[in-house]
Amino acid sequence: MAKTIEQRLLELEDREAIRQVVAGYGYAVDGLNAQAVGECYVDDGVYAVGDIGKMEGRETIEAITRDPGHLKYVGAGCAHIATSPYIVLDGDRAVATCHTMVNMHGENGFFIGRLSASRIDLARQADGSWKITYRQNYMLNGDPAGSQLLGRLKEGPAAA
Repeated sequence: MAKTIEQRLLELEDREAIRQVVAGYGYAVDGLNAQAVGECYVDDGVYAVGDIGKMEGRETIEAITRDPGHLKYVGAGCAHIATSPYIVLDGDRAVATCHTMVNMHGENGFFIGRLSASRIDLARQADGSWKITYRQNYMLNGDPAGSQLLGRLKEGPAAA
């Protein structure tokens, strides 16, 4: 059955809202805006970074903006950048798969300090906005976990 114009419009709006969340995190964390970082996540959201560990809960994730290591990166010049995500919608849940990187400044100019595969699970909120429930990153350093995560791009939210 063909989708109505209203259904198609809602899908486009959802995709754009999800892109805003994915991109907005990088700007917020580089701008040391803890509130904006937190607004990307649900209260009990999880940010799991393969080689670092899990940050659980909005307050813990917001604290990235006060972390001495992160402050050092920002002070030297860095940019958290996400590529345009591949989005799978499933009602009020969605998954965005993308590459994420941290570009950094050093004595010889800019370089990519981290390059990761990211799978970002999101949920529609009561107000219609989208927030991250679980974000998994794996470094793209030859560990097969990163490429395997990217290979799951068409798996929807039910495939945890």
